[in-house]
Amino acid sequence: MKKFKYIGLLFLTMALTLSCEREEIISFQANDAINFLDESVTYSFLSNPGDEYIQEIEVRIMGMAKDYDRNFEVEIIDDELTTAQADQFEIIDGVVKANKYTGTLSIKVFNSAELAEEEVSLHLRLSDSQDFKKGNIESSKFLLTWTDKVVVPNWRWYSYFFTRVPSTEAYRAVVASTGLVQFEISDYLALGPTGAEAMGTQFGDYVKQWNRDNPDNPLRHDDGPLAGELIEPIYYTKSIFD
Repeated sequence: MKKFKYIGLLFLTMALTLSCEREEIISFQANDAINFLDESVTYSFLSNPGDEYIQEIEVRIMGMAKDYDRNFEVEIIDDELTTAQADQFEIIDGVVKANKYTGTLSIKVFNSAELAEEEVSLHLRLSDSQDFKKGNIESSKFLLTWTDKVVVPNWRWYSYFFTRVPSTEAYRAVVASTGLVQFEISDYLALGPTGAEAMGTQFGDYVKQWNRDNPDNPLRHDDGPLAGELIEPIYYTKSIFD
């Protein structure tokens, strides 16, 4: 009799175990997981004359694509990395479109006077939603930073095509005239010598035209080794300005 009771309890335990495992499998299959593809991004309003910008952050699902749009959620981590105030951003939505394995988290960030001297950031973490579970712990967090502060980059390649020495005002003029926020060896190789010279000429014509239109306020280096002196472009359209 004891033997039959033991066997009965054993079957009951196995049945409960299998039932729990089946529920866990069903629960796991019900919601695909989602991860951030990168860890951070920094946006600068330097090249944006507007007061706001929508930053898109890419995510990837771990699971199957579906034939309908799905939403995912994020939460703001209240730690030392989160320095933005509530009126400096707006979380719009997180969406994975139908039949896609990647999605986008859209966040609107706002420019303000204080960003000329500082940067602010949001430390974000994916959270469970109706459509998704958060994925790997190491890929569930993201740091978004934005600023209007000018940080002059390494000037080596700029010095060959724009102006010889760096300054904040020279860098602003480069961005304003060409849209380039960086100019490194990879950018030079992508443009080639002719394309880089064309960019330099675009910058030079901008400086020359500004000085022509504003004779009492020409563009000068505001800091750096030539602070106070005129910005001298390497290339410009001589037939127009000489």
